[in-house]
Amino acid sequence: MAAVENLVVAIGASAGGLDPLIRILDRLPTDIQATLLVATHRPPDASENRLAQILRRHTPVHLSEPTDGQTLHCATLFVGAPAEFIVVKGNRIRISELLDRAMRLSRIDALFETVAEAAGENAVGVVLSGMLWDGVEGLKKIQQAGGHCLIQHPMDAEYKDMPVNALRAVKADFVGEADALADELTRIAAGRRCIPARD
Repeated sequence: MAAVENLVVAIGASAGGLDPLIRILDRLPTDIQATLLVATHRPPDASENRLAQILRRHTPVHLSEPTDGQTLHCATLFVGAPAEFIVVKGNRIRISELLDRAMRLSRIDALFETVAEAAGENAVGVVLSGMLWDGVEGLKKIQQAGGHCLIQHPMDAEYKDMPVNALRAVKADFVGEADALADELTRIAAGRRCIPARD
């Protein structure tokens, strides 16, 4: 049985992924009954979490820059710092130092795989624009766990590699432009009621 009973949405984006990410977050309801986590490929030497600063201006959902061991909270978007490697263990976020390029390029897979393990059928993986194939193995795990697999349509993506490779690897539950992905996430979360997190 999954450790997390609430809906957990993991969004993976790389090159060209900021625009669709913003388009999705712009359309989500403030009180969406889900926890959202974002994994992207960013240089680890940035002094500020600029992604969090940008997304905070574009989402009605509460945004948090997580700390290690923090409990997953509903109606919250978690955005880690550039030098952080974030996964989910049970009902908590675990953060480690980003040690090398291989870790940076597997951020999405790592997040997806641990969300699949923690949330099972309550897991949702969203693959957006990007190069190469990060997210593919993690999306397989989410599908195997009975969760939902959402993929940005390659024609809507600036860089098609990640969506195309994901489509080749899994039977997607939904494929669409960023606005449609937001509407599908809202639909999946509709009618749910989050169980309050226990810190």
